[in-house]
Amino acid sequence: MRIDGAGACFDNRVYELDLGTAWQIAMLSINEMGVTLDEVDEANRVIHFHNSNKIMQVAFQQLDEETLQVIMDSTGKRLQIYSWKREDKEVNLFYELFEKKLREFRAFILCPSCSAKISTLSKFCPECGAKKPEDPTTW
Repeated sequence: MRIDGAGACFDNRVYELDLGTAWQIAMLSINEMGVTLDEVDEANRVIHFHNSNKIMQVAFQQLDEETLQVIMDSTGKRLQIYSWKREDKEVNLFYELFEKKLREFRAFILCPSCSAKISTLSKFCPECGAKKPEDPTTW
């Protein structure tokens, strides 16, 4: 659900992902946004940061063992009443970076023989030559 306007934007998205991986991907994404990190609250699963115009936070909510909700909130430093111009630039940037890194994370695995980072499309490990097993979930 996205709420946009009056100097703010709120968006939440659901992913099949564990909290630890999501947290690491979010931290990498926030670092690439060129913002200032204010507070990292791992206990409450919230990251606070800002840029020159916006105050932002990303929160995580575990829905079940395999499903996670990522919530991004961006608010102007000054309240804008009666302004419905789009205020989703930072939210869009965060989710663009987060989802790009998530695709990259899912595109690579570790070889069970030598632990090299390899493509999920590989039939053999380029490092040790191990053959891809019949069951792709074990590769």
